[in-house]
Amino acid sequence: MAVTSAAVTSAAVRIITAGAPVYWLLGPIGHRQLGHMRRWRNPPVYRPLVDLLTMEERHLIVTYRFDRATIQELCTQLEPDLMSPIRHPTGIPPDVQVLSVLHFLASGSFQTTVAMASGMSQPMFSNVLSRVLSALLKHVRRYIIFPEVEDLPTVKGDFYALGHIPNVIGAIDGIHVALVPP
Repeated sequence: MAVTSAAVTSAAVRIITAGAPVYWLLGPIGHRQLGHMRRWRNPPVYRPLVDLLTMEERHLIVTYRFDRATIQELCTQLEPDLMSPIRHPTGIPPDVQVLSVLHFLASGSFQTTVAMASGMSQPMFSNVLSRVLSALLKHVRRYIIFPEVEDLPTVKGDFYALGHIPNVIGAIDGIHVALVPP
């Protein structure tokens, strides 16, 4: 960045950035104060490191625990809730947000590790995690369905035939993680 004049006493400073002049309105300022002006850099450009279309199906299932079609459907349903506000045009694309959160939930890893793999900072990933989980909660009734009261005997019988455990009306897929106190 270069300032066009060494001694500035007016209220505007002209700064050249990437060939286009930008004018900043300032109060009365002298040439000695120009060195203390805050240097503004261009906003960061996010480059996604994960691409849903180029990953192998096996890699998707191992990393995210879903196949491509399910992830694409989930991204389509959550996209309206995950779009960045207009005031932040360099936001993280919704599909990268969903993939990052699915990776976090599937791996049980730390936020920092998943954030680095997704190309974002840990505080940004924390915000993304909160937004994606809130969006998922809006659609929870579509995916989690409990049996009706009149269907309970049939469901109990089917589960008993499957695993010989009585009175089961549902199952949740999960992982047990041993927590060790510090």
